[in-house]
Amino acid sequence: MVVAEHANLPVFKKFPIIEVFFFLSDKYCRYLPVNSQRTMKYFILSILITFAEAGIINVQPKCVTIRNIVHEEEVLKEKVHYPYQLALDYDTNTLFFSYTARTTETFKMAYLNLKSNDYGLVSGIQGGFASAVDIQSHIVYMGGEDGVYEFEYNTKSATRLNIKSDVNIWQMFYKDGLYFTTYPEEKAYLYKNQEIMQVPDLKDKVMVLGVKKDGSYVYSNSSGLFIYNKAIGKALNIGDYVVNGITSDIYGNIYFSTPSGIYYIDDERNKIEELMKQEEIYGVAIDGNGSIIYAKEDSIIRLKPAKGNCVNNRVENDVL
Repeated sequence: MVVAEHANLPVFKKFPIIEVFFFLSDKYCRYLPVNSQRTMKYFILSILITFAEAGIINVQPKCVTIRNIVHEEEVLKEKVHYPYQLALDYDTNTLFFSYTARTTETFKMAYLNLKSNDYGLVSGIQGGFASAVDIQSHIVYMGGEDGVYEFEYNTKSATRLNIKSDVNIWQMFYKDGLYFTTYPEEKAYLYKNQEIMQVPDLKDKVMVLGVKKDGSYVYSNSSGLFIYNKAIGKALNIGDYVVNGITSDIYGNIYFSTPSGIYYIDDERNKIEELMKQEEIYGVAIDGNGSIIYAKEDSIIRLKPAKGNCVNNRVENDVL
């Protein structure tokens, strides 16, 4: 068989199926009559699909290089429209996020267990758009169009708490208390010890907010990204980033995303490190192993360290 003779060639191991198709089509069809070319191409494509399903052809995932380490893309969830505001419960390895329902154009909250792949919608919340996890008390908070909710794992539902029920929650972050921002007011609040207050140090408008290990605030608005240094009582503009997500890893290090990249705030070197550039990013989270999870227009992806090289956006491994 024409294709079987080449099943062990490096091209089958290194390139996705469409590239193999073009390679073989060019090799075996160029000298045939037009009608015969069409028949041969259908034949080659059917054989390639059969081989791919059988695992004979290794269709490699996309890749990105971060800190000189090749990472391959693992698609965690597909067909979720504009996933946003990612938050991870490290205790249960459950990812929470909002997305836009295609039929009603309303915001919905969803959960995805990264161990079991159990996925579903969170019921009981109106216009769910934000979430944050208190990892010490094992409480998952959610924000809707009418205030703050608490998620119940047993029922996969959310119950509204008596916390600012008259505001639309935009974003949440938990560190020694629940921080959240509101829209369209763009104000930042702190809920702690059963009391709620507007964050006194943040007089600017705040859309997205994070808290560093030393208690300094990282926040963004239409003017860019800022760090509020409590020691000097002043907010410093650290860049004209259009931030759509701020998160921390299990150690409290701060990461943020923009529509075109993912970044790390390096306190030791006092700089912002660009981890990756990619278009149409909607949010970011960091799992317990330090792997980046990010949202695309219709999917949620995790980057996992991989062996090999990242060539033409694909992982290439040595064949021999």
